[in-house]
Amino acid sequence: MWCPDAALFDASWGQLKASGEDALARGEFEFDLSQWPQASSAHLAVMLHWWQSAKTHGKTLTIHGLNPTFLTLAELGGVQFLYTGATDAGH
Repeated sequence: MWCPDAALFDASWGQLKASGEDALARGEFEFDLSQWPQASSAHLAVMLHWWQSAKTHGKTLTIHGLNPTFLTLAELGGVQFLYTGATDAGH
């Protein structure tokens, strides 16, 4: 399980994408983001990118440790599959 630290939350878009992609390349398909104290739609978009990248490896990414704000953003955006591990037919 990949567990990025709180400092990565403030990284650039490119660094965030690359860090998650590196974890996926190492075979990590469960991410624990409990160290991320905040939530934003931009970070949710990065998670969606990671999820799509996992699919290109034929795997499903499961994300754990999301705070309540992330859960609400995911629900509002219709992307709960990011943390439920369910396959989303729309993507």
